[in-house]
Formats: sequence, C-alpha cells, structure tokens
Amino acid sequence: MIRTKARRKARILDQWLLNASLNTKITGPVSRGRYRFFRTLRRLRLAFSDPMVNFCVGECRLRLPLSHELPFYRKRFPEYGLNLGRVSLYTRRKYPDSTMIDVGANVGDSVAIVRMFSEIPILCVEGEPRFFQLLAENTKSLPDIELEHTFLGADGDHVCAIHPEGGNAQVLLGPAPGRARICTLSQSLARHSRFATAKLLKLDAEGFDCKILATECALLRSNKPVLFFEYYPHHCQLAGQEPLLVLSALYEIGYSTLLIYQNIGRYLMTLNLNQIGSLEDLHYFLVDSRGFCDVAAFHSEDEDIAAAVRKAEYANRTEKSSAST
Repeated sequence: MIRTKARRKARILDQWLLNASLNTKITGPVSRGRYRFFRTLRRLRLAFSDPMVNFCVGECRLRLPLSHELPFYRKRFPEYGLNLGRVSLYTRRKYPDSTMIDVGANVGDSVAIVRMFSEIPILCVEGEPRFFQLLAENTKSLPDIELEHTFLGADGDHVCAIHPEGGNAQVLLGPAPGRARICTLSQSLARHSRFATAKLLKLDAEGFDCKILATECALLRSNKPVLFFEYYPHHCQLAGQEPLLVLSALYEIGYSTLLIYQNIGRYLMTLNLNQIGSLEDLHYFLVDSRGFCDVAAFHSEDEDIAAAVRKAEYANRTEKSSAST
C-alpha cells in the first residue's frame, strides 16, 4: 500500500515536471532561467529512471517516456509534423479510398498528427520494443489502424544493436541475425494486404529511409505513392545507401516534384527531380553540415497534389504572419 502511494506520487511529480517545463515561456531572461531550471530537473530525474508521462497531440493523448523530445520539439516549433498532416489531407482528397504506411511510427505521434487532418487508414511499422508497446497503447482506441512490429531494410539485413535515445532508435546492422526482427517493406505488406496499394508512404527510419526506397523501386513504380521521408545523407551512408542515387532512381520511375522542408516542419522550397545541380547543392550542404531535411516526393501523375500542398504551405505562412502582427 505504501509502495503504491509512493508510485502514484512519483507519477504525479513526473507529469508535473513535464507540464511545468512546457508551460514555461522561453522569452525573457527570467523565463529562460526558469525553463533551464526545469530542464535540469528533468535531466536529474532521468539519471535514475525514465518514467511514463502523458502528452497531447491534437485530440490524441500519448503515453511516452519522459526522455522523449517530442513535447519540447512541439513547444519550440508548433508547426513540427503538421506538414505530414497537410500532405495526408490532399492525398486523401484526390484518392478517397487511399491508405497510408507509417514506417518508424514511434509512439504514434505521426498518427496523431495525421488524424488532425484526415481519417486515412494507417499501417504503423515500428521495430523498437518499448516504442511499439506504447504505439499499441496509444492507438488502441483509433479506428483503421494496423500494427507491424519490425524494422525495415533490405533483404538480408540483420540488426546487430538498437540505440534508443531522446525518442529515436538508431539501428546498427551486423553480419548475423540478432534478436530484433527486420524485413523488407514488401514482406511486411504481404501480412497487411489492405495496404499493398497505399498512396502515401511516410518514412522516418533513422537513416534507413533511402535504403528502403531503393529496395522497393518495383513497388513504387507500380503504386506511385506520395512519399514523405527524411533525407539524412550521413545516416543514409552509415546504413549502406548513397542517397543521391535514390533521387535519381525516383526520377527514372516517374517522380517529378520534391517539396523540401526544414526538419522542424517549415517549408523551404520546391525542386524538380531534373534539377540536378540544385539537388546536388542541397545534398552537399547537408553532408557538410551533418544535417537533414524532410522531403515530400510526388509522381508526375500527382503534381496537382504537390501544387495544392505548396499552396497550403503559403496560406499557412500568411495566416501565421497575420496573427503575429
């Protein structure tokens, strides 16, 4: 009984610590000092354990570890992740019966964001055990969600080690099978036939994004889904894939337009896949800075979706500018 009360008090304090950090402004010296104080308390708490807390995204309440950086990304950058929601909205408008695949679904934050914009059915793929458990808990009350507990890569890949940190899970490959499951996207879809012709494929696979795309060229050629992925040259090369070659492969199978976003969700520019020089400029800038960006890629048959999303990004920018004046 005493232990139960102690655990309950600890849960209340952990939630209070997160809420106090998120509710503290980061403008002005006094507020910034207060914010740094709460962040320090959080680091001290994490030195002992990593308890579960609650955080709301849209109408979804997510359970996630206190160490997860999502709440702090959303605090500093309120637009974080909403670009995926807008892409899902316009994809669903053109293809009302479409489905979506969420590779690297984490604890369900992308699902929560997409549900703010559309009711598109989603297959969530996540390999990290703790994140998958939370993903299942966080999506259990949502309709049209299927789950797959696996990492994705190329045929013959084997997981050597998993390093979760701050809400991400970095996967290292090895020469022999490990305890974690890994397969190709096509192999996963064989177990979830409803999503075999999905029109939206989102990837956030910590450097494996381009490798997965390179492995699934036949699937992409057939289905022509809208792609939303992280372009992270350094991590792509660690995973054994040259990312520039993937952009060339997308062009060869009919993809034409890229919407480029800063990793905080802010729209940056639109490029065509035949603009080789501009793509190289972006690529080597990211290589030299060890940086990354988010990319929404559209087949030539879906240039109307690309145009609609770009227009929505500018409308959103104008709305924010008007609200700040």
